[in-house]
Amino acid sequence: MKTNKNFRTLLTPLTFAALLWLAACANGPAPETGHYNRGVALYDDGKLAGAIDEYKLALRQNPKDTFAKYNLAVAYQDREKYGEAMRLYREILSTTEDARSRINIAAIHYAEGAEDKAIEELRTAVKKNSDDPNPASVLGEYLERKSELKEARSYYDQALARDAKHAPTYFRSGRLHLKQNHRRKGMEHLYKAVDLGDPKPEYLEALGAELAAQDKTARAIHMYERASTLEPDRADIFTRLGDLYKKDHYYKKAVARYWTAISIQDDNPAVHRHLKEIFENLLDAEEDWLKHSKEKGAIAKAQ
Repeated sequence: MKTNKNFRTLLTPLTFAALLWLAACANGPAPETGHYNRGVALYDDGKLAGAIDEYKLALRQNPKDTFAKYNLAVAYQDREKYGEAMRLYREILSTTEDARSRINIAAIHYAEGAEDKAIEELRTAVKKNSDDPNPASVLGEYLERKSELKEARSYYDQALARDAKHAPTYFRSGRLHLKQNHRRKGMEHLYKAVDLGDPKPEYLEALGAELAAQDKTARAIHMYERASTLEPDRADIFTRLGDLYKKDHYYKKAVARYWTAISIQDDNPAVHRHLKEIFENLLDAEEDWLKHSKEKGAIAKAQ
């Protein structure tokens, strides 16, 4: 079973910029070249095998390199080599408390169907990382998925108490409010998630879906258009845009979005059906216009 992507958002390896920031809190500046940064570059290019080799070489040079060890664990986790990843995360935790490692261990437990172990690991992370909103926020999401909504809400509130500008928690909290029919509060939190820094596509999609449900089509379109610029290879986003433009009778824009969806993934019969309907409607409208124009001309001649 693959790890749920919503729980993988915190698995990103430490980039060079992040490393520089963390180094200020650790043992001095990070090296600008070397196996570690080559590993980061390879990982960013999706070359996991090469990244793993470079991180291993970095650890061979310095077995205490926590950054390389963490990134190697993430790469293993991405390849679903959970045993190797778990071993490395535990090695990190044996020398230092690290919320990210605990969150990722929880994700492995969850992927393997051990939900109780995942939640237990996150509860430990919440207790041991009192200033970090991430463990509480992720724990809230796990509990929400188990339909333990009251406790999930308490952890979202705890995460926001730790960081009043934590966009992932505003997104999760907003989604839960909507699930509980707290429309105003849900919208408020989703807008907050979008407005804090660079919003993720899922934030924009959630807000767009709710706006569409409220028949605020123009605003919904704006959110989906923003999402489409962040993920231009998502046929479903362009299909949704086509539907919204079609609903508001912006047929030219609807056709453009549908054609984009087809160019990405041409296996959705609904898109072809919508295009056929639009062209038929436009043809009928043109025929009505021509008929009306001829009738007006005949009346004018008669007068």
